[in-house]
Amino acid sequence: MDKYQLGQSAALTIGILVGLVIALILMRYANKNHKVRTEYDEMQKQVRNRGYMYAFYTVIILEALLCIVGGFWEIPAVPFVLHFIPIFLGVTVQAGYCVWKDAYVGLNTNVKRYLIVVVAATAINLLSAVMAIKNGTMVENGMLQFPAVNLMCTVMFGVLGVMLLLHKAADRGEEE
Repeated sequence: MDKYQLGQSAALTIGILVGLVIALILMRYANKNHKVRTEYDEMQKQVRNRGYMYAFYTVIILEALLCIVGGFWEIPAVPFVLHFIPIFLGVTVQAGYCVWKDAYVGLNTNVKRYLIVVVAATAINLLSAVMAIKNGTMVENGMLQFPAVNLMCTVMFGVLGVMLLLHKAADRGEEE
């Protein structure tokens, strides 16, 4: 591993750790009682557990497909990006399932604060992706690079936002 790759790996590791710390702080902000842990009722817990199961199988199946496809063709992405695809799709499956089954928002979640956090995270990731595209660092030597994860995160939040809006519209339709 050359010094450039080592520096990239170190920066990436630090970035992920900082992101996790910020996520914990934001979770406290998003919850009414300022606890990190979100509280759910029994029905929500059951739904969320099923969502985690679907997410797990999504990740497993996609990783297996990546192994098979990668054995026959070179996939134009660095391994880091490649393995984040199943993670983001798994998270989307879990969250989407919970949205449709009314188990996404916790009992102690301040929805307005939560939406602020999600919109801010989406905007930051979108800005990072746009800057990477503008600077030409999104794709190097025909391979998707680390900033593609920001783009995937933006797409994931966008899909979840659309799901929330559709669910809200469906709820309004049922009430009328």
